[in-house]
Amino acid sequence: MKINTVKYLILLCFFNFMGFAQELVPPIQNFSPVDYAAASQNWDIAVDEQGVIYAANNQGLLVYDGLSWELLPLKSESIIRSVFVDKNKIFTGSYKEFGFWNTSGNGSWNYTSLSPLMADFDMQSDEFWDILAHDDAIFFRSFGGVYKYEKNKIEKIEDLVTTAMEVYKDKLILAPRNQGLLFLNNQNKIEELAGDLSELYDSNIVDLEARGDTLFVAGKETLYIYANERLSKFKNQRLNDLLKESELNHILSISPNELLLGTIKKGVILYNMKEDNIQSYGRASGVQNNTVLGMAYSRGNLWLALDKGIDVIDLHSPVKFYSDNSGELGAVYDLLNFNDNFYLASNTGVYTFENNQLKLVQGAEDHAWNLEELDNHLYVNHNTGIYEIQNNRLLPIENRTGSFSMVRIPDNKDRFLISDYTGISLYNRSTGLIKELENIDFPVKQIVFESDSVFWAAHPYEGIFRITHKNFEDIKVQKIGALSGPSNFNPKLFKLNDQVIVYVNDQWFRFNPFQSKFDVFSEFQQFNNSRLLFQGHNRYVFSNANDGSFTITDLKKDNFELTPSLLNNRLVKSNEAFIQENDSIYYVNLNDGFARINLNLLERQSKSQWIGKPYVRQVSANSKIYSLNSAANIPFKSSKEIQFRVAMPYSKAQELTYKLSGEEQLTGKVEKGGELAFRNLSHGNYQLELIAGIGVSQAAAKSTYSFAISPPWYFSAWMKMIYVLIFLFGIFLIYWVNQLKLKKHRLLLEQKFEKEHAERLNRVEKEKLMHEIDVKRKELANTTMMAAKKNEVLMEIQQELNKDKTTFSNQFRLKHIMNKINGAVKSKDEWKVFETNFNEVHEDFFKDVLNQYPKLTGKDLKLCSYLKMNLTSKEIAPLMGISVRGVEVHRYRLRKKMDLDSDVNLTKFLIKKF
Repeated sequence: MKINTVKYLILLCFFNFMGFAQELVPPIQNFSPVDYAAASQNWDIAVDEQGVIYAANNQGLLVYDGLSWELLPLKSESIIRSVFVDKNKIFTGSYKEFGFWNTSGNGSWNYTSLSPLMADFDMQSDEFWDILAHDDAIFFRSFGGVYKYEKNKIEKIEDLVTTAMEVYKDKLILAPRNQGLLFLNNQNKIEELAGDLSELYDSNIVDLEARGDTLFVAGKETLYIYANERLSKFKNQRLNDLLKESELNHILSISPNELLLGTIKKGVILYNMKEDNIQSYGRASGVQNNTVLGMAYSRGNLWLALDKGIDVIDLHSPVKFYSDNSGELGAVYDLLNFNDNFYLASNTGVYTFENNQLKLVQGAEDHAWNLEELDNHLYVNHNTGIYEIQNNRLLPIENRTGSFSMVRIPDNKDRFLISDYTGISLYNRSTGLIKELENIDFPVKQIVFESDSVFWAAHPYEGIFRITHKNFEDIKVQKIGALSGPSNFNPKLFKLNDQVIVYVNDQWFRFNPFQSKFDVFSEFQQFNNSRLLFQGHNRYVFSNANDGSFTITDLKKDNFELTPSLLNNRLVKSNEAFIQENDSIYYVNLNDGFARINLNLLERQSKSQWIGKPYVRQVSANSKIYSLNSAANIPFKSSKEIQFRVAMPYSKAQELTYKLSGEEQLTGKVEKGGELAFRNLSHGNYQLELIAGIGVSQAAAKSTYSFAISPPWYFSAWMKMIYVLIFLFGIFLIYWVNQLKLKKHRLLLEQKFEKEHAERLNRVEKEKLMHEIDVKRKELANTTMMAAKKNEVLMEIQQELNKDKTTFSNQFRLKHIMNKINGAVKSKDEWKVFETNFNEVHEDFFKDVLNQYPKLTGKDLKLCSYLKMNLTSKEIAPLMGISVRGVEVHRYRLRKKMDLDSDVNLTKFLIKKF
C-alpha cells in the first residue's frame, strides 16, 4: 500500500511539472515514402495551374493528382534534382541530363531528353539544381555553368559556379560563389549588380527571391534585402538568431508581407513582416522532417520537399490544431476559457494551456467529463466526483461517486443539482451542504428544468425520466416509454424556447405539457440522425451520426457543413463538443488535442474557395489506352470492363463523386487511388461527370468526359443494313408465300367448286338415274305384274279348258290352243325383256349371284330375280308358269343350293346380299 502511495505521489509530481511546448498549427498533411512508393528524399517540388504536384525524387519524377501518386523514372535511373512547370511541360534536371515531360493524347507521360543539344559542351559531372523561365526561354544551372534553352537550342551562358538564380526586375540574377550578385544583360553577358555588395563576398548564398522592387538574398545563416541598389541585413534579431540555429536553405515570398524560409534543421519558418510575427513548423508541429529541400506555394497551400517525405501545410487555414504528440493528454472531452486561463478536460485529467504550455492541474488526474462555469465559479465533473478549480487546484465538493453535470436551480443563485453515477444530489453553495434526492437511485447524465417543480433526467442507458417534487421533497419519478425503437437508449435532453426537447434513437421529439406526451419535433426533422452540440447567437451546430460532419445553421436558409476531414478525422466519437469562445472563435475537442476554428473566416473562405477541377487522366479497355483529345469509341467486345483513371488536384475538396449518364445511369464515390471501372455497360453514348466538392450546399467543381461503346457486330451499321434487307426480303417472302397461299386457296376453291359442281351434277345425274331406276323399277314391277296377271289369266283359261276338254269336239285344236297358252305363259321373249329390264334396275345381279353360286340354273336365276323384286310365291307362280306349291318347292331347292339355314329369309338375303 505504501509502495503504491509513493508511486502515485511520484506520478502526481511528474504531471504537475510536465509541460508540452506546442503551438496551434494549421492543418499539415504528411505523405510518407510508403504513400508515394518512392525514395524518401525529395529535392524540389512544383505545382501547375491545375493543382497537380510534381516532386524531384531520388528515384524519378513524382506526380500527385490529388488522388494517386505516380513515379516516372528516367531510363538512367538518376536522381532528379530539380523540377519546373512551364505551361504544359514539366522540366527536370538530373546528372548530365536535362529534359521535359508532357502527356500524350491518351494521358501517358512521355519524356524528351534535351541532353543531345548539349553534346558539344564539356560537362564535368554536372547536376542541374535550378530551373526557371525568363523572356520565353528556360534557364537552368549546375554548379559548373548556366544554360539557356530556347527554340529547341541550348547555349551555355557562362562557365560560372553559381549557387542560386532568380528573375528580378526583368533581369536574370545569378549568385556566383563569393562574388556578390551578377545579372545577365541583353547581350547575354554577365555584369555585376549595382550597389555595394561586398558584404556578400564571404557569404554562401543559397537562394534568391524577388518580390516587386525587393530582392531577398538568403545566406546559410543570414537573410539580406536588396532594394534601391542597396544591400542590408534583415533587421529582425529574433529571426536572425533563429536562422543561425536553423541553416537556411530556401526562401519563398508568398505575399507582400509574408516570407517563407525553408531550413535544414528547423523545418519551415513563416515570417510576417507587417506583424513582426514568426511561426515555425517542424517535427514538433507535425512536419515529417526538419530538412526542407524544396518549397512550392499554391492557393494557400505550402508544399515541402523534405529529406524524408512530402508535406503540405494549409498556411491560412481558419482551423488550427493543438496536438499532443506525447500521448499524455489523451482524448479531450471539454475546453473552457475561464478568467483568461484555458482549461482542458481529458481522459487523463484537467490541464491548463497557457503560452502554448500544457500543465496538469494539481490533483486533477483521472477521467474528467466536462467543465462548467457557474456564477464565476469553475467546476469539473470528474470520474471521482465533482470539484471546483481554484488557483489551479481541485477542491472537492462531493467525491462520493463520479459526476456528469451540474446545473443551477432556476431563480436560485446558491442551489444546484448534481447528476452523478448513482443519482442526483442537491448542493447548497452558501452552506456547502449536499443532499441526495430520494427515489432516484440510477445514474443521471443530464438534467433539464421544465418548471420550478418539474425537471427531466436522462439515464445514459435506460431512457428519460420526468421528476416532480415539492421543494425537492415528496419526489415522484415517472419513466417515459420508448418514443421510437425498443427503448430510449442514451437520450439527449435540451430546453429550447421554453420547450423540453429530446434526441433519442436518431430522432427529435418535443414534450407537449398540455397532453403530457412527446410529439415529433417538426422544426428539427431535417436534423434527424444529428445531435445538437451548440445553440446560441442564432447559431445551431449539429453532429451527424452517420459521417461525423458538423452542420452549422441558423435554422432558416444558411447552412454550412464542417466535414471530419477538415479536422483530420480526429473527433472523439459520440462525445463531440463544440465550444464557443466568442462570436467567431470556436473549439472542437479531438482524440489527441483540440482544434481552434475561426468560423466566420471559414464560412467566408468556403464561399470563394478554390476547388481543383477533376479530370480524366486515362481511359483504357482490354489493355488498349484511348485518346483523351476526343470522345473514345470503344468496341463492344472490349467493353466488358472500361477503366478510368481520374484526378482531383489537391484543394479544399473533400470528396470526388461521379455520375455516369447514357444508356445506363450510375452514381458513386471515387475512392483514393482515382480508379473507376465500369463493367458490362450497354452500347451507346455516355457522359462521365466528375464532381469535386467540399460538402452539402457548398461549392463544387465539375468536368465531363464523353465516350461511346460501339454496338456489337450484330447491331453494327452494315448488319442493320442486312437486317433491313432481311426484313424487306421477309416482307417479300411473306408476300410471295401469301400469294402462293392465295393462289393455292383459289385453286382449292376452284377445285372445291368443281368438286361441288361435279357432285351436284353427279347428284342430279344420280337422282336422275335413281328416278329412271325407279321408273324402270316401277315399269319392271308393272310389266312383271301385268305378265303375272296375263299368265295367271292364261293359266286360269288353261285350267278351265282342262276342265271341259272332253266337251271339245276338236281335241287337236284344243291341244293347239293349250300349247299356245302354255307357250305364252313360258315365253322366252318375255323373259328376255324382263331380264333386260331387270338388269337395268339391278345391274350385275345375275353375274354376282353366279360368281358366288355357279351351280344355279337359269330357272334358279329367274326365281332369284323374282325374289329380289320381293314378289310372293303367289305372284311368282304365274310368272314361272307353275303352281304356288311348285314355287315353294323351287325355293326350297334354291335354299339348299345356296346352303342357307332354315331361319334365313331367302328374299331378305337376296335383297341385302346382291
